[in-house]
Formats: sequence, C-alpha cells, structure tokens
Amino acid sequence: PHPRPPAASTVPVWIDMFTSASVSTLQCSRHNNVLSSHSKVRPAMPRLVRCSRVVSGPGDHKEVLGRNVRRREMLQMVPGTVGAALVLSHETPAVAAPKAVKLSSKWETEAFAAGTTFEQSAYESMRDDAARTPLFEKALNRRLNGTSNVSVVDVGTGPFAVLAICAAKAGARQVYAIEADPTAAKLAREAIAREGLQDRVQVIEGLSTAVDLPEKVDLLVAEVIGSVATEEGVYRTIRDAQARFMLNPEDPRNYIPFRVQTLVAPAAYAFHYMIAAEGRKAAGLASEDGPLRLNCTDKTLALMDEPQVLEDFRYNDPNLPGPGLWTPPKDLLFTVSSGKLAENTRMFMVSLGFDGIPVKDAKLVSEGVAKGFSGIAMWPRLILDEEEDLVVEARGVRGQAQKSHWQTVLPLMVQTPLPLLVGDTIKVSASANFSDDRAPAYQLDAEIRRA
Repeated sequence: PHPRPPAASTVPVWIDMFTSASVSTLQCSRHNNVLSSHSKVRPAMPRLVRCSRVVSGPGDHKEVLGRNVRRREMLQMVPGTVGAALVLSHETPAVAAPKAVKLSSKWETEAFAAGTTFEQSAYESMRDDAARTPLFEKALNRRLNGTSNVSVVDVGTGPFAVLAICAAKAGARQVYAIEADPTAAKLAREAIAREGLQDRVQVIEGLSTAVDLPEKVDLLVAEVIGSVATEEGVYRTIRDAQARFMLNPEDPRNYIPFRVQTLVAPAAYAFHYMIAAEGRKAAGLASEDGPLRLNCTDKTLALMDEPQVLEDFRYNDPNLPGPGLWTPPKDLLFTVSSGKLAENTRMFMVSLGFDGIPVKDAKLVSEGVAKGFSGIAMWPRLILDEEEDLVVEARGVRGQAQKSHWQTVLPLMVQTPLPLLVGDTIKVSASANFSDDRAPAYQLDAEIRRA
C-alpha cells in the first residue's frame, strides 16, 4: 500500500490540472505509454474534481461534494479558503507525520533493443534534436579531422544515416552503418546514395549482435541510449562490439559517446493530482502501471533538489555489466531546500496558467504543488569525448526543462503526492536486472526522513 499524507485540519480538495483536451497520449520516439511525450500541452483552466465537504461562499454559492467546479469559479466564490484549493495543508496537522517513509517502485522496460521499431516521426525527432545531433557531428569532425585511414561503425544508423554520412564527410575511410529495421535500412541506403557516398558507407542490415563486419574498425558510434540510459540494452551492444568490432577496444577515443549516465532527482508533478483522483486511463495513459514518460519541456514537473548521477558507464570499460543484478556504487541523498521550493513555486505560477487569479492565491496553490513528492525523475546524459566538453543533456545542466527527443521517466512512488518540508531528506537506492534476451528490470527505493 502507498502511504498517504497525514490528515490535516485544512480540508483537502483535489484539482484536475488539465482538461481532457489539454493532453494527448502519443507514440513517442522510443516508447509507448507516454503522457504528452511529443505534444505541447494546451493551456486549460484546471477544475476541481473532488472536495471533501460542502463549500460555501458569499451569497447563495454552494457546491456539493464530488461536483466538478472550475477553479476560477471556486476562487471567486470562496475567497480566503484557497489554502484547501489543491493539496493538504500541513501547517497544523491533526495527525503527526511519520518520521520516516519507505517507498519502492519496480518496472520492466516495455521496449527493448532486440524488438524495438521506430516510427518515421521518431527518427525525425532524433535527427532534429538540436541538443543532440550537432554535438555528435562536432565530435565526429574533431575525431576524424586530419585522418585518412580511420574505419567507423555506426550502430543504429536510422533511415537518414545522419551520423554515418557525417563520419564519411569528416574523412573516414570506410563506414559500416548497422540498422536492424528493414524499412529504415532501405531508406538509409537511399540517403547515402543521394550524398554520393555509397562507395564509402555500407549499410548492414540486422542487429549489431547478430551481424559481422568485413573488418575490425577504429571508431564506434552508438547512440542506443534510452531515457533511462541502459534501457535499450546499450551494455549488451557495447560488450559485443568491444569483443567483435573494435581494433583497440580499451581506448576511450575510439567511442562516441565515450560515457553515458542516468541522472535522477526527486520530483513534484502537478498532474499527479488528477491521476490520483481519476485514474491513469482517465488521465490519458495507455496502461495502469509503469512509469510516466514526460516531455522534457514539461514545466508541470519540478525537481526538488539538484540532480545526481545514478548510472555511469564508459564504453571502453572492459568490465561493463553483463546479465544479472547491477547496483550503483552508493546510495544518493537528496535534501529539500527552501531555495528549490521557491524556484519551483515561481515556475508553477507561470506553467499552471493562473490567468485572472489573484497572485496570492496562485502562489498558495503553487507552493502546495511544489511540496508534493511524486517520485524520482530520471533522464540521460551523453558525454561524447574523453575531455568531457561535448555533453548532450536531455534536460538542462541543473535538470531544468528543455527540448529533447528523450523523455523524463517518472515512476510514481506514492498514490497521491506526499507533501515534504524544507530539510526533509530522500535517500535513493536502485538496482537493475540486465539480460541478453529480455528487457531490463529496474527497482527504485526511496526513504524519506522528516527534518
């Protein structure tokens, strides 16, 4: 059972943070079961979906338990009672909060490298990702500049063969572009022919772990990174490539990217309140379980502390994880700070759309949302070079929202957001079960301690 917030003297009222027209469930670039993955959430006035008592205001305004009411109308009817407008107020709790709360979330990645197929729009999203593709091109140009005899393999070249073509133009002698999807492989050959590079770029159709190269190569390019870095089986792909494809597998200069990470941070998610009130299907989610996958531009998600590194793998590591249980070297400790809560409150005051609502009321609601712990947000970082000055960030350096073809993965670790206060700590531990023939399985554990 998920722990619930302790009862409080203030009356709880849930708010649906968007109407049914404001979010869509779409096929995303790497996975299904996505909430507004590649869509722009259209502005919509939040509405009350449940309140725990009859609320009365000036004149003859009365609203009965369970009736849907627009937030604007509610605020106009009941000035001064907005403290109950979104979340439980814990200023005067009727029941003391437990000193420690232990939470856990488990899931298995719903798509895996051995069986993943991508839509054309997903490939376009990856190609057009301004935080990704130009940096890969810069890394290739830097590595190949002034060379004439370097051979390259590009794992997962896609229908546009963007990185394979870039490697050839940067001076590679020969490029082997591996692509598992037959349609994408056909389109890749056409794209290479249009560039006049068919003599130097050879498309090899099949999974990288099931095909052979005509020769061992100097440089491997493999952007097979999921929104949780390892969820597309990168560990298996690189282990195999080290053994079968690489002339010098331990040299970090022979890989782009050189290093991949998964960053994590505790998060408050405004739409969690609607999910709790109406259920995942009503919220537009494709299934009743598994983590949410959110657009990285989504400013209804706020991080409650600075991000930390959970997964950290170097492609040249001769001891990359094999099948079995993997755990990070240490637990991570996060602390809720007044500065972060204030920053998130300001963001929510803008992102939640309080047009026409008094500033003090909007601030009160936003402060409540900012304190509500939903789960541990996860996203990837790719370090392209050994100098670590070419870094692809799915989110900003501090985890701020920005455009990306990756998603922010958010396992909801409580049934309803759990209000936290300044000084509360969240200790995060994790594990993953890797396999060569099935999807990775992940577990996150969080222990919250009150200040």
